[in-house]
Amino acid sequence: MATTTDFDFWLDEVGLEGHEEIYALYRTVSDVESMGMLECSASDGKYFVRADNIEDTLMLASEKARQAFLATIESRFGISDFGDIEGWYGYERAMSKE
Repeated sequence: MATTTDFDFWLDEVGLEGHEEIYALYRTVSDVESMGMLECSASDGKYFVRADNIEDTLMLASEKARQAFLATIESRFGISDFGDIEGWYGYERAMSKE
């Protein structure tokens, strides 16, 4: 089991599928909790993000890195276009019902 600090590498490896998994990752990291296949834990000012489907752990070395990772998720998945994660999630849920 390797540890990486490369946001894009880790996101490519985890291969999120659909808005539910993207939302779960964002909430997991934002709230530092477990949600479904994802887990975020904190230790000594560092954050560790794990997904059940990959062996690599993403290490966020500081609060600044955690915020940068959340910003990367927002940018990569177009969340910032909707103001925040809740606005994006509501839109994606509504669109998936059509």
